[in-house]
Amino acid sequence: MNKTILLWFQKYYQKLFLVLFMLILIINTLYSFDYKSWIWTGEISTWQKIIGISISLSAILGVLSVVFFAMHKNIAYILGISNAILYALFAFSFGLAIDGFINFVIYIPIMFLTWYKTTRIKNSNNLFESFRSNIYSTSFFGFLTVLLTISFYYANPLVNKFVLNLLGKDGIEVYGNNFKYFTAGNILISLISALSIVALTMMVMGFRDSWIIWIIKNFVSFAFFGGIGFVNITTLLINVIYMLISLHLFLITTNKRKISIAFSHQFALLELKEFFNKHNFEIYEADFYDLEDSNQNEYKKHLKESLKLVKASQFTKYNVFNNYLLDDILALDEIKIKSFYEKLTWKYLKLRYKISLAMQNKLDYIFILPNSESYYAYKNKTNWRKFAKEVIYFEDSLISNVVIEKLDALLTKQEQSNFKKYFTKR
Repeated sequence: MNKTILLWFQKYYQKLFLVLFMLILIINTLYSFDYKSWIWTGEISTWQKIIGISISLSAILGVLSVVFFAMHKNIAYILGISNAILYALFAFSFGLAIDGFINFVIYIPIMFLTWYKTTRIKNSNNLFESFRSNIYSTSFFGFLTVLLTISFYYANPLVNKFVLNLLGKDGIEVYGNNFKYFTAGNILISLISALSIVALTMMVMGFRDSWIIWIIKNFVSFAFFGGIGFVNITTLLINVIYMLISLHLFLITTNKRKISIAFSHQFALLELKEFFNKHNFEIYEADFYDLEDSNQNEYKKHLKESLKLVKASQFTKYNVFNNYLLDDILALDEIKIKSFYEKLTWKYLKLRYKISLAMQNKLDYIFILPNSESYYAYKNKTNWRKFAKEVIYFEDSLISNVVIEKLDALLTKQEQSNFKKYFTKR
């Protein structure tokens, strides 16, 4: 009986929690926890009723849009745009003018542009490319967060003053009054705005770690709406639900266990074909390309085609690369060029593809063959640590035995994953 209940829960737990969250948010729409009254009986103005309903409806639409974003459904954009409009109405009414402008000027245009873009980049299986955060993307988004926070910190008072003059000072609650934390309140709302933009940008671009930024943004929101900015129970409740969903989606996306290996140079896979077929490994073979016999345009095409193979592996569970793209990137260091301009263009090409490859799934192993032209380049750990968890060097002929042993260990580990076993089964 217990096993039957567990299996049933495994199958339907996500839908159950979604229904529970929807019920909470519907009650939140009908009953104002801040004014302690039902929306139709409370002694509050029509404007306050509209604001109360708009923030709760925006939360319902926001939750649904996040769920559909995770499912890569286009309806997510319609729900997200509606959520942004309703939340902007709430933001303006509570003196969060910069948040209101962000929703109208940034969120909604991003949604429309991304909606258009994603209709063009879907693959034949209706799946989207996703990206792994790395030192390059983390540095960029970290810098963007700091820049936006500073910009909003100085822009907030000016924009809020404009709204106060437009709507009347008595019509808007100035945040920071609760504990007289005006500076702290301004810093927090600026950080919330910055994190929201960065998280949304990362999510629509396909960065899996966007859920981490949403979780951080929710924690900052707890501090702001819990009293430092002002107290708003409705918004606190909404942020709790958002954080639980973000945490769940983060755990699900990071637990999607894949196995990927690569062979440096080209390796005759005949001895391993039976093992790969038995365990449904997809084999991606790139042609060997001699850099000395090609010009830059030809090599660009070769790199582009090799990167396409790596991107295609996102949609398969077990992957084998024969003659990996990283070999071609490392080979660029061996070019002897006298022209400064040409040398610069080759360096740019190398950096571009290093960044592109670093955003793809990290390999479990790269097997370095004795005849690999990049054998000694791989001895420098900085050349591969962003792209693989481990590199194994071969100096004898027992290659197949070692490969099978390593893959068997990975397959066994995957089967024993408790989180996968109990929480991601469909």
